[in-house]
Amino acid sequence: MILIDDKSACCDCGACASVCPKKCIDLRADDEGFLYPRADEKSCIKCGLCEKVCPLLHRPTRHSVAGVYGLKNKDEEVRLTSSSGGCFTLLAQAVLKRGGCVYGAVLDEELTVRHIRIDSENELPRLRGSKYVQSLLGDCFKETAALLKEGKTVLFSGTPCQIAGLKGFLRRPYDGLYTVDVVCHGVPSPAVYRKHLKEIAAKAGEPVTAVRFRSKENGWKNGRTLFYTAHHCFGDTKRREPYMRLFLNSVCTRPSCSDCAFNDRRSLADLTIADYWGIDKQFPDFDDDKGVTLTIINTEKGQALFDAIEKNAEILVTDFAKGARYNLAVAASMPVHPARRQFFENLNEHSLEEWAALLLDKKENEGSEGNK
Repeated sequence: MILIDDKSACCDCGACASVCPKKCIDLRADDEGFLYPRADEKSCIKCGLCEKVCPLLHRPTRHSVAGVYGLKNKDEEVRLTSSSGGCFTLLAQAVLKRGGCVYGAVLDEELTVRHIRIDSENELPRLRGSKYVQSLLGDCFKETAALLKEGKTVLFSGTPCQIAGLKGFLRRPYDGLYTVDVVCHGVPSPAVYRKHLKEIAAKAGEPVTAVRFRSKENGWKNGRTLFYTAHHCFGDTKRREPYMRLFLNSVCTRPSCSDCAFNDRRSLADLTIADYWGIDKQFPDFDDDKGVTLTIINTEKGQALFDAIEKNAEILVTDFAKGARYNLAVAASMPVHPARRQFFENLNEHSLEEWAALLLDKKENEGSEGNK
């Protein structure tokens, strides 16, 4: 039976709850707003499946990578509405054209981040772009397993721990499954996100109706996080917007994120994608400030899928060390901010804007930005 005594030992991939044959594990939010499994001991049959599928109980070892590239989608409109270079859209399109389906994170009608399945390119814009909140997976693992058993082709995208959870849940490889994860700084608390939405709504006098975590209106490097109401728009650059400042400084991230088990060439996904920060320094002729995706090929299947999209992209050959030079989360975990405990224990005493001013000095951490 799964027991979480140390909260840094759970990443909320949900594999344990999904695999339980008695459905005696549910996921409940703690005081910080993060979900953790709780098992009903009376219903548990001690089968041990929950422990067998837990990715943090079976951490992967470091592996070699088949290739590392910078990528720009040739479709300018897609690239400008993507967080980086538009690689994910190309991967999804390739799978959809084969009659497959794609799982990814969306903002639903209530602005909650959750995973959904899409079956057509018309739905793809909803999956595009970063969502800096831990997403709800629901029954996506079970649905994916059923589709794969039917012979369906599936592309599943998510954070590295979500992909690891899916692989653990499936417990066997499937030829029809392709996976892509995003280099992840960490996942912020959904409770902190909700608090921010309420504070913006109070300031505007009306609810928030839309969120853009990575607007490129002022360029890729000066991307802004924007919150829209019916008559107002609030937001700023990622280094000035309060929610993003707290997130990027690891004030409000999940405990397990400070010791990521899946970065630094330990990803279980076929491909890993990220912002190629530093492209302007390493390959200035390739940079136009519209976004470049750092694409890491982890498996032969990943290489085959990458080969299928290459004709629709501008490709630059690079290496892992260069890719990790300016995007620190590619190869390292982001340490917990020393005031994290103070922040969560006294969360409602201040607004996020006040917390950011109280806890963060002018020099922000130089790191990556989380879920793509």
